[in-house]
Amino acid sequence: MNINEFLKTSYTAYHATENSVKMLENAGFSRLERGDGKKIVRGGKYYITINDSAFIAFNVGKNAKCLNIACAHTDSPSLKVKGSALVDSPEGKRLNVELYGGLLQYSILDIPLKIAGRAFIKTDRGIESKLVTSDFNVNIPSLCIHHADRDKGLSLNPQTDMLPLLGECEDLYSALDLTDVLDADLYVVPDVEPFSTGAKNELLASPRIDNLTSVYACVNGIISATPKAVSVVACFDNEEIGSGTKQGAHSVLLEEIIKRIYSDVGAQDDYAEALKNGLVLSIDNGHAFHPAHPEKNDVINKVLLNGGIVIKHHANYSTDGKSSSIIKAILDKTNIPYQDYYNRSDLRCGGTLGLITSTQFAMDAVDIGLAQLAMHSAIETVGAKDVDKMVACVSAFLSSLIEKNDGKITVA
Repeated sequence: MNINEFLKTSYTAYHATENSVKMLENAGFSRLERGDGKKIVRGGKYYITINDSAFIAFNVGKNAKCLNIACAHTDSPSLKVKGSALVDSPEGKRLNVELYGGLLQYSILDIPLKIAGRAFIKTDRGIESKLVTSDFNVNIPSLCIHHADRDKGLSLNPQTDMLPLLGECEDLYSALDLTDVLDADLYVVPDVEPFSTGAKNELLASPRIDNLTSVYACVNGIISATPKAVSVVACFDNEEIGSGTKQGAHSVLLEEIIKRIYSDVGAQDDYAEALKNGLVLSIDNGHAFHPAHPEKNDVINKVLLNGGIVIKHHANYSTDGKSSSIIKAILDKTNIPYQDYYNRSDLRCGGTLGLITSTQFAMDAVDIGLAQLAMHSAIETVGAKDVDKMVACVSAFLSSLIEKNDGKITVA
């Protein structure tokens, strides 16, 4: 599956996880379940899913004295459907929705949208989960300029302005061709094909670039890696709303899985040293220099589309001089270009998974990503060449053996 197919069909975290699992299984990874009793062996390739919206995949190399973890998140800002009840309007029914994450609201107006997620169906065998993608589009018509308050600009109320027009139907579930639905987790998401832009097709624009380009890199990175150490990718859900769920980065599952690895392969005595030697690579896109708004960037440090891997520095990130130096050594060794990002000092900076995971394991960590424009928009933009660079970065990282002794760090 190429990046365009992945971005197009991964409408929700559930779809992204399903697509990732297909790629992992095609590459020979075996499925695990919590408490299934299956024994993990050295040289084995495994994955486990959580809530159908997050997953952990790992490859157990020969040297258990180093642990490399690459993290990303499967969710993106969108509109979440509030139950199945519909709102009446003169033009037919409207979906009742709320904001999920920090969606740039105006960007989702007037474009084709899908209803997607999962539904729980009552059957003779019990309650079954079903992946849902509407075979029709909905949209949110914007208010024409003639009726807008031009002095105040565009101000949108999510309870009144952001309800998608569903049209002529009596029931949401029947419109989705679903019966016996007990409940569902449904979202309204952009249905726009990824497309190239620029005179030389040097840019890629698409929904869900944040952060599915990172998920795609994690999956393809571990598939192509040749691990010397214990190499793990963890793609969590719900980062956009704080990660505080059973499928989010604050959950206990990653620690549970890693301890299971070390127990099953008989390497419990190596666990503490592995945490000391290892590194957490937190992958979530960063802000590129915006051509229309140079005032939003640091006065000196600028990151550019197609400029390579962005190493993100800020108090809200896990990066420090030590962890940054380690990933730079890996990138230098494999001739992958990189650039340093620093936030403008008088603007707020977001955070992501690095601090969460590094705190759980007391490990060195570094936050990286792709340079991106229009973050949290319905359609975002990255450098087309940077996607392959990130895949190569993750593969090189997961193939590395890091050792830290007496203040000296070696990367093999």
